[in-house]
Amino acid sequence: MRVDFTTFGLEPPEKGTTGRAGQAGAAGASSTPGMDQARFSFDQARVQSLQAQVLAQPEIREAKVQALQQAIGNGKYSVSAGQVADALVSELGGAQG
Repeated sequence: MRVDFTTFGLEPPEKGTTGRAGQAGAAGASSTPGMDQARFSFDQARVQSLQAQVLAQPEIREAKVQALQQAIGNGKYSVSAGQVADALVSELGGAQG
């Protein structure tokens, strides 16, 4: 599959395509036979708005951190050995893969 990240905005469908993935019209498509293509279009203003919202969020969720600190301090926070092992394997596997 080829993805074209250089195309921005809405584009009309190419001549000879039906608009459904993998199906070309009788007029012939410009793609290579047997090759899937995907195009992503987006509204640049919307992307920038979402980016601003994400960047406005705090990197550390203080309320959650404080709740966990309190639970640990009170001895009410426990994690099973299996959960610790799973997390370690997942972390180490992700770092190597």
